[in-house]
Amino acid sequence: MRNLVLFVSLLLPLSVAAAQFDCANISTSQQVDICAKQAKESADSNLNVSYQKLIKRVASQYRVDTALRDDYMQKLKESQRAWLKLRDTNCTLEAFEVEVGQPAYVTTVNNCIARMSLERSIYLDKTLPDL
Repeated sequence: MRNLVLFVSLLLPLSVAAAQFDCANISTSQQVDICAKQAKESADSNLNVSYQKLIKRVASQYRVDTALRDDYMQKLKESQRAWLKLRDTNCTLEAFEVEVGQPAYVTTVNNCIARMSLERSIYLDKTLPDL
């Protein structure tokens, strides 16, 4: 329990710090780290929204042909799983020369995930456009 209290007390200043500055005006390495984490979380959220919207487009456009819809959905799920693995592997490769566990490593991985996730969101948004 004591470790949990210590852990939470260490995280609280980070969340307060994140709320106290604009990521467009970064002045410390700690802010870079926090902004990279925020960018990753935002991009992941965007990616999830894009994926869910695509699922809805598939359901709508293939509502008459359920076999084709199911086939498309299976391929979409396989593609997304493969892409997530590629993204995560690419991002650890991108951070390879930084010592694992160091703030710079986490920031490098977070920035990579944010960049690649935003690119994937754009791709998903353009896939199977509304008729």
